[in-house]
Amino acid sequence: MNLLTACLALASPLISASPTPPRGPPHQGTPPFRYLGRVNPATRELTWPATGVEFAFIGSSANVPLANITGTNSIDLTIDNDEPIVIDNVTGPFISTPTSLSHGYHTVQLRKKSEASFGSIFLGDLTTIDGLKASHHLNPHHNHVKRMEIIGDSISVGYGEDGSFPCTNTAAVEDGPNTYGAMTAAALDAEYSIVAWSGKGLIRNYVSPEPDTSPTMPELWTRWGAHDPDNSYPFPPSSPAVDLVVINLGTNDFGYLLTSPANGTSYPARPPITQAQWTSATVAFAHEVLAHYPGAELFLTSSPMLSDDYPGGGQNQHSTQSAALRAAVQEIGEEQAHFVNFPPQSTETLGCDYHPSVQEHEVMAGILTEAVRGVLGW
Repeated sequence: MNLLTACLALASPLISASPTPPRGPPHQGTPPFRYLGRVNPATRELTWPATGVEFAFIGSSANVPLANITGTNSIDLTIDNDEPIVIDNVTGPFISTPTSLSHGYHTVQLRKKSEASFGSIFLGDLTTIDGLKASHHLNPHHNHVKRMEIIGDSISVGYGEDGSFPCTNTAAVEDGPNTYGAMTAAALDAEYSIVAWSGKGLIRNYVSPEPDTSPTMPELWTRWGAHDPDNSYPFPPSSPAVDLVVINLGTNDFGYLLTSPANGTSYPARPPITQAQWTSATVAFAHEVLAHYPGAELFLTSSPMLSDDYPGGGQNQHSTQSAALRAAVQEIGEEQAHFVNFPPQSTETLGCDYHPSVQEHEVMAGILTEAVRGVLGW
């Protein structure tokens, strides 16, 4: 995707990095705007990748008020469905559209590119936007009736996607709205939500010298915002039903080797994941997901960052995970669960830290789109 990069020039000082989130939605009726992805309306905090807001206004420019910012956050700002304007570091107190728009009716979509670990954007009172007008996109009769949710790790986040290997991942080169999940949703004309966090796993997180005791994705998945309490998300019927759920985990679970700083050799920091372990954990999480989304179709994907060539020693990690997922589909039931094979990624084009590039996300989106259409007829 060709993106127009823009700088956010502001005369006012930066908003304090100390979080002072607003409490309680300022507009108690049906607001003339719509949150995108998992956004808690009580805090209006954008945490998860690709979360945001969309609205319409009449005028030649609009300022989206911000209540607070923590960390570093990048966003896509799309006006009238044109190419997104990229802001690599949002500094507040407003996110502004270009001032050169023709006077008239315009639609605005704002989505967070970076993930929760880099920072949060707290939206202000959106009802104060000059010229705010109810958009036809907010009319339930015009809304998408298809909804998908992507649960994953750094791959689903868009970690390093806009970089070119070798490079270091930053908020600026993450690209949640341009990941395989978002691309698939666009191809299927579906709404989407990404619940993903780099370094997280299904059973265990990224390998480290000391065991990582922070939450894994099954726990984080129960949260409304990424920093909200566990079990805070109001699953249906309090929120719209989800038609399909994509689970793309395993890259971090399957890692078990570390490099010794003393002599540069690799050593096992923990035992490898077995096929039986992966099947059992996948089935358990699938049942948890289906308990909240009983009508959803599950698409269980292999990780394109796993291969049979590394780490060697007969591990065959991609084949092991794929076999485990096929077995999980049998246990869950083929009428509701489906395996999607993302083959090991090409090494010709890589993002930062060996992560999938834009081109690889396009390949994954093509595979997933075909799989969904084959099952649901979308």
